[in-house]
Amino acid sequence: MQVKGTCIAGSGPRSLLAVALSVFLAMPSAGGTPAIDRALREWHHERSVTAYKYSLVDLNDDGIPDAIVLMTGERCGSGGCNLVILRGVGDGFRVLSSSNISREPVAVLPETSYGWHTISVYVGGGGVGYEPVLMRFNGTRYPLNPTLAPRAKPAQLNGARRLELRD
Repeated sequence: MQVKGTCIAGSGPRSLLAVALSVFLAMPSAGGTPAIDRALREWHHERSVTAYKYSLVDLNDDGIPDAIVLMTGERCGSGGCNLVILRGVGDGFRVLSSSNISREPVAVLPETSYGWHTISVYVGGGGVGYEPVLMRFNGTRYPLNPTLAPRAKPAQLNGARRLELRD
C-alpha cells in the first residue's frame, strides 16, 4: 500500500487510473466531493446531503479509492454517528455498508477479511468508556452495530493507519 494524503492507492498497472480517479473524486463540493454527495443522496433518497467527514482509501486493494464517510450533525446521537462505506466504481461510488454509533478516530488495519481491510472505530458513551473495536467485512458488509464488534487489543492495532477525516 502507498499513502498519498488521505488516499491509499495500490501499486501496479491500475495505479495511474487510481490516481486520476482519486483526483476527480476528491474535487470539493458543499459536503465533501460531488461523487460522495451523489452516492449519499442515492442511498438516503434525499435531494440534499447532510454534513459529513470523509477519507479516501483503497479498502479492497483493487487500485480504486473507496470512501469512509462519517456523518455529522443530525446523523449523530449520544453514542456516535453513522459511518458509511462507499465502494469506488468507475463513475463514482456505491454504498457498500453502513454502521451506526461510530466515533473517531477511524483506522484501517493491514488485516483483511474476504478481501476487504478491517476498519477500527471507537465506541462508547452512556457511561461506557471509549475503546476501539474491529469492524471486519463479512463477505457482504461491515458490521451494522460496532458495539457488538470485538474490542481491539493494542497488538491488533499495530500497523493500522489512522485516517484524517476531512470536511
